[in-house]
Amino acid sequence: MNYKETLKSIDTEKALALIGIEFESQGAYAKFACPQPDCDGNAAIKEYGDKKNLYYCPKCKSSGHIISLVMKMKGIDWNAANEFLSKAHQNHAKRITEELNINYELFFNDFIKSKGIEEEMCRLLEIGVPKGKTMLAGSVAFAVRDSKGMKVAYYGIKMKDGKPVFHNTFNPELYLYNFCNIDFSEPVYFTTDMFRCIYNIENGRQCVCNFGLPYLSDAQLELLHQVEHIVLLVDEPLIKPLAIQMAENKMNYFRFE
Repeated sequence: MNYKETLKSIDTEKALALIGIEFESQGAYAKFACPQPDCDGNAAIKEYGDKKNLYYCPKCKSSGHIISLVMKMKGIDWNAANEFLSKAHQNHAKRITEELNINYELFFNDFIKSKGIEEEMCRLLEIGVPKGKTMLAGSVAFAVRDSKGMKVAYYGIKMKDGKPVFHNTFNPELYLYNFCNIDFSEPVYFTTDMFRCIYNIENGRQCVCNFGLPYLSDAQLELLHQVEHIVLLVDEPLIKPLAIQMAENKMNYFRFE
């Protein structure tokens, strides 16, 4: 696994815990004591999305990434740190094996409607804004099911800024949204946009989503290997890297839209 692949694939919170760093998760970031010995500030490392696993301390202006952090904390070289994180990811990124016993009371609102999604579809797929005080308050929540249809988590998108929010026991890289409803013999549309995914499902297309990741994980590629025909419904900057990933992993026929 190369440098870029490591940064994308490693679960930030698990990596920090493995190297003994105490942190506090806040939205898309984890905050922890700056690793610079002469700084008493707090650094923040991105847990998800663009620039994942890059950190920055606003007090001393130091920055780095999860690999350099492991090198510093464990006193090992680049290759050893890379291998440590790769193995740690393989050993700790586990699928959820028990069905989620939480059922939020979800409601449909104008924000969801503005995405072109109808209330009936939201009821069918268990999508909506949770009532009450929950970690997904102020977010649109999507019930997530594994490839066999078991509900494993809720994935949220904040209405204010579009940031993802979900419990740390859920690893998006191990799943594809709506994959349990796919007929493998028919074309499957792939997108990185959850709302676009629902819109396409509502309009009669088989569609899956990778929860907004700018890449496909090994687990997601393994799921897609079962599909005979894939159509990429992604923004132009992502077409080339995703197509390369699929080609390198010997995917079946796919086209762009």
